[in-house]
Amino acid sequence: MISPLVGLFLLIMIPVWRDEARLDDFHQRVLAYPLPPETRTMGDSAATVGKIFGGNGDYCEYQIRLTLQTGLPQEKILAYYEKAAIAGADAREKAQVSLGSDEDIDESGAVIVEFGAITDSDWNWNCT
Repeated sequence: MISPLVGLFLLIMIPVWRDEARLDDFHQRVLAYPLPPETRTMGDSAATVGKIFGGNGDYCEYQIRLTLQTGLPQEKILAYYEKAAIAGADAREKAQVSLGSDEDIDESGAVIVEFGAITDSDWNWNCT
């Protein structure tokens, strides 16, 4: 009786665990990349995986957010990370890089850099 329940649990959770491992690896690649000159981190980074809102199909979206304090212009920060070629969640394609915004950050020189990647969901209930 318990064996089918364990099998069902594993069927549901294995894709979730796989995508969480992909997110952790992606997050580590972003954090391992050296910071630009005149730049330091401002606290923790955020990492999420979930459904793409407004999209078609079953895809997982991976998002890493870094909040940085820098003396460089935002354009130079963006160019620095775009040249970095940090691998995305599945490690086959380059992560997308953009600058984010947050109304809570009002310190001068604060920049939010967002790294994104998309994969097929493969039965991950968080992404369907």
